Amino acid sequence: MFGILMKSVDCLVRQNGLTIATDTVNEFESATISLLVKNGSRNEDQQNNGISHFLEHMAFKGTSTRTARDIAEEFDMIGGYFNAYTSRTSTVYYAKVLKGDLEKATDILTDIILNSTFAKEELEREREVILQELCMTRDTPDDIVFDYFQETAFKNQPIGRSILGTEEFIKNLGREELYNYFKNRYSTKNTIISAAGNLDAEKFNNLIDEKFKNFQTDDVSKYEKASYSGGELHVNKDLEQSQFLMGFEGLSYLDECFYDLQILAIILGGGMSSRLFQEIREKRGLVYNISAFSSSYSDCGIFGVYSALDSKNINLLIDLTIQELLNVTEEIDDMEIERAKAQVRSNLLMSMESTTSRAKKLCNNFAMFGRYISNDEILKKVDSVSVESLKKIAKQILSKNNITITTLGNVANIYSYNKIIDKLKL
Repeated sequence: MFGILMKSVDCLVRQNGLTIATDTVNEFESATISLLVKNGSRNEDQQNNGISHFLEHMAFKGTSTRTARDIAEEFDMIGGYFNAYTSRTSTVYYAKVLKGDLEKATDILTDIILNSTFAKEELEREREVILQELCMTRDTPDDIVFDYFQETAFKNQPIGRSILGTEEFIKNLGREELYNYFKNRYSTKNTIISAAGNLDAEKFNNLIDEKFKNFQTDDVSKYEKASYSGGELHVNKDLEQSQFLMGFEGLSYLDECFYDLQILAIILGGGMSSRLFQEIREKRGLVYNISAFSSSYSDCGIFGVYSALDSKNINLLIDLTIQELLNVTEEIDDMEIERAKAQVRSNLLMSMESTTSRAKKLCNNFAMFGRYISNDEILKKVDSVSVESLKKIAKQILSKNNITITTLGNVANIYSYNKIIDKLKL
């Protein structure tokens, strides 16, 4: 149906629990390998919050056969791009290279996972790097406000804590604790390795089997179930613009209405034609940008609206946002839905032109659903979204009184939490 966009997707789950998935597209000149470990900040406790992210940084800092400089130079020698990131549910390492260099990239990437030495001198250097990253985030209002928001929505839970962790923990983390965490949290049982692009799937599978034949195979405990709480948090800071987030309990990505909520977010604040953008940016000129979002996990989710503005207009922004939220429970037209569906469709299909996106999709599919989700299956669910299903999910989301309000700036004049709840009543 989609020409070169859908070629050959294969998956093998080995006896040791390791999942290997490939997506072969011979028309591409590149290939991407992605290694996902189902371990992130949700797997931490209050005492070691930030250790997953620290471990990700240390993976590139030397192995038993390569120094940190060797790793960087070998990737640069093949013109490859490599990186890693930590989320609340996973840690991902990936590399994109020309098709002829996939075996070399695989050798380097698996080496940093299987044979990292966590050298003390490298740990001390990287400690300072992570502390700088923490400071950078704190100095970026539109980043740190989302941490505050998550913390408020999920109080005193791993899912609510910062991925970067705390300054105190970062300063005191030792090599032994880091190594033990790696041994306990990285296993073939929670690792998914994918490759996408111009590759020989059988050769890649055999290469991964050989690399991971002696890797630990212990079962890994899962994170605790999340419980959305909501509430408010106002952080006073001298800023030109105040940051504002309003959120509601959302849906798991396993929920049958998941795509309804994605479409609803686009209609409300997913582009220049969205309701919030048109009413608040275009008609009123109150903000530079405003957006709606739906963030989902296996057991919970959050639906919200974000913007930044002059603090004197905070209550007007709240009134206008609430009005659009209430309006969408009563009136939605077919053209709005079609525009939102077009955005989902184009984003999905255009991403298939990237080997990195394809490899990421493979890993995420098997991590989240335990199987590959085809584009046809996704688009079928998107196409089934209707006016009636959108109104229903909008009313469901807004009917709960435990909203989340988070601000960063000087918003002393903001409505009380209870007044905002009263304004949201259907």
